[in-house]
Amino acid sequence: MQQTNLSTGCPAAVVDPVYPGTALRVGSSGSETARMQKYLNVFLAGCAQRGALTVDGRFGSRTKAAVEAFQAAHGLSVDGVIGGNTWNAIVCAYNAVCNGSAETFPGITLRPSMTGQDVLLMQQHLNTLSATYPGIAMQAADGSYGTNMSNAVYQFQYQFSLPADRLIGTNTWARIVSVHTAAASANPAFVTSRYPGTPLRVGSSGDMVRFAQSYLNGVLGTRLSVDGRFGTATRDAVRTFQRAQGLTVDGIIGSATWAALIPVFNASLRRLR
Repeated sequence: MQQTNLSTGCPAAVVDPVYPGTALRVGSSGSETARMQKYLNVFLAGCAQRGALTVDGRFGSRTKAAVEAFQAAHGLSVDGVIGGNTWNAIVCAYNAVCNGSAETFPGITLRPSMTGQDVLLMQQHLNTLSATYPGIAMQAADGSYGTNMSNAVYQFQYQFSLPADRLIGTNTWARIVSVHTAAASANPAFVTSRYPGTPLRVGSSGDMVRFAQSYLNGVLGTRLSVDGRFGTATRDAVRTFQRAQGLTVDGIIGSATWAALIPVFNASLRRLR
């Protein structure tokens, strides 16, 4: 095997992501296994990662052999199991060469029914973003990709012009990380939510109403419940917005009102910068 000159002598404080607490071995599966396959490919083939392991999140015999080769090359106990010491060494080695962290894409798409610390990180990021973009519903940060996680991913994707498939692939992962970083640095990213195609009015419900309510609150300073139910309070807020923008005052969010609402909401985000 081709070996890359990797240093594993980094202090524990810079092991990021941290060991998940459960050893990975033949039969293990999930994003943490995929992350280790991706990281081991740097040891096997360099940062280009050509050849070597298939990053599929399934710990089989080839992954075990790669772990054993890494352990032998770095003075670790050779058992083909990724326990705490081996995890730390692999992470340190990868980060030293490829500048990785917990926010590095793990290598496979996160999807419903998955569990683990990669799911937990995305839940935490989405919950943090809900303070700036309340159209993203809060959820329990439990490391389990369930219905609430799926909904929050969709709500994020729609507002940032991503394919709204409820899955966290490479592009959605990268966008969640970048929007989270921007919000944390008081430089919030602008939403690009497209008009849903059907006017929103009293009796409407769903995520498009959630988004509209959150945008109206940001623009008007109102305290609408961001619940996805278009009632009289939402109608009155729409009328107030329409009057201020010189639009037809009918309390209905059609294409013209939506088109005005997005840039005005984004302008309100500038005040947070």
